[in-house]
Amino acid sequence: MTSSPSTSSANPAAIAELEQGLEHLKVANYYLRVALDQVADGVVIVESEASDPKCGPKVLFSNAAAAMLAGADPESGLRGLGLNDLVAGEKDAATLRQSLRLAVDQGGCHECECALQSLRTQTPVPSKWRVRAVFNGMRKLLNYTILISPAAQSMAAAGGNKAEVKPAVDDLDAQSAQLRKENLAALAQGIAHDVNNLLGPVTVRLSALIQQVQDHPALANELQLVFAGLKRAKQFTSQVVTASRSTPRKLEPTDILSVIRDTVEFAGAGSNVHVCVRNDENLRQGMADPVKLSQVLQNLVMNGIQAMPHGGYMDVQALNYVVGAEGEGKLKPGKHVKIIVRDRGCGIAQENLDRLFRESFTTKPDGNGIGLTTCKRFIDEMGGDIRVASTPNIGTEFTLILPAAAGADGTRPLVPADTAPVPLKHGKGTVLIVDDEDDLRKVAQMILSRCGYEVVQCDNGQDAVRIYQSLFRTGTPPDVVLMDLTLRGGMNGTETAAEILQLDPDARIVCTSGSVTEEVQMVFLERGFVGVLPKPYEAGELTQVVHQVATMMKRH
Repeated sequence: MTSSPSTSSANPAAIAELEQGLEHLKVANYYLRVALDQVADGVVIVESEASDPKCGPKVLFSNAAAAMLAGADPESGLRGLGLNDLVAGEKDAATLRQSLRLAVDQGGCHECECALQSLRTQTPVPSKWRVRAVFNGMRKLLNYTILISPAAQSMAAAGGNKAEVKPAVDDLDAQSAQLRKENLAALAQGIAHDVNNLLGPVTVRLSALIQQVQDHPALANELQLVFAGLKRAKQFTSQVVTASRSTPRKLEPTDILSVIRDTVEFAGAGSNVHVCVRNDENLRQGMADPVKLSQVLQNLVMNGIQAMPHGGYMDVQALNYVVGAEGEGKLKPGKHVKIIVRDRGCGIAQENLDRLFRESFTTKPDGNGIGLTTCKRFIDEMGGDIRVASTPNIGTEFTLILPAAAGADGTRPLVPADTAPVPLKHGKGTVLIVDDEDDLRKVAQMILSRCGYEVVQCDNGQDAVRIYQSLFRTGTPPDVVLMDLTLRGGMNGTETAAEILQLDPDARIVCTSGSVTEEVQMVFLERGFVGVLPKPYEAGELTQVVHQVATMMKRH
């Protein structure tokens, strides 16, 4: 392992790494693909002229909603398909071609109705197509952007003949509800994938840095704080996908005090408000979802900080609490844990207190009221309650009450949640990294090289197949292939893996992706992958998986 740098060299390097990490996190807020995936309608961008007249202008980009409408795999989307492949027949194709021409002739926009061909069910879906021709400053046509949405009313076929399509109202409502559910799942998967890709280079580099600066405790502690925040972000993106699939996360005995301390330290970093944490000496464990609880506390602490722009003091207090035999509102009788978050800010007017947990209400000029609504929903899901009391110009107090874990009197978890980085694992062998995220690919190569591996890298499936084929013919195939699933252009990761496995059934391919959840990992193992490494991964996780796969027995 590289020796620990001196104090004079470690600090600037760490600061540079953190600045780069913060820049990546800022990019996440403006990432174009995430924004487009939030659009309820299908969005496709197609080329200005058809490179293949038979299939029509090809799709250059599609959002998650477009993929779901067309019954396509959200990972690969519609990219590469022609517009003629997306409509039900020649009449619909002619209608759409006419709409493209009219969009150019009529100043940029046109709208038509024709049937979208479902690639999954082969059932035409009456749809409305809103076409916009995109020009540059010289009025050169660059591409077409098309919004696609299901049409509930009858659709006019080309040539003026009316082809009435009148599905039952109940069927339309059911189809609409199912479509919204599928779009939500696709949207969540797209957001998780993109955010995980952005967190990836920061997570892997920071986890390695922490292990290099252990001789400088103050710096190591600061880096550890940031790293703990990144791990919570990773847990959150996973939870977004789980929530969209209506699969609730199981509640678990939770070290309430540890969650409070970590969250308060992270949320209050850099502010001029001092947050004091106090607790009962023998604080019980609570039955909670630690990730959601952390999100609730972070929201409440940050709200308190914002209410105190000139600085000051906040209190977060954790207490044992017992609900009497008659119950207490929605709370059942028995042992609970109470968390109080108290600020000394501007307070909330009495008439507004009952409105706080409504989605449409906010006291902030630029707010949307969704924060406290989400807090209440999360606490309700945990079987708890959230309350508020406030006095204008004195301050506000939020109280969270959660059920205690069974047999949790004055105990702490036997194994506290470990936020320390996974240790690095050295080894030997050749690793082929296939990933179109340049930063992550380069950082992974650096870490693996330091740990003793020879590393080859590329950013697309075609090059990956050629590289593997070349090394295989010389009798030195890669010991491990790290394969991203979503590769830009050409073959995706699954297709590339299939090509490599056809060439060499003994190929050891590890699936790496920002959208693979525990529920679907077995699917990829059945497709020939020997392991799964979800993004964002730590440096130690990367080296541990590579070492495990490189030393495993051949399958044939």
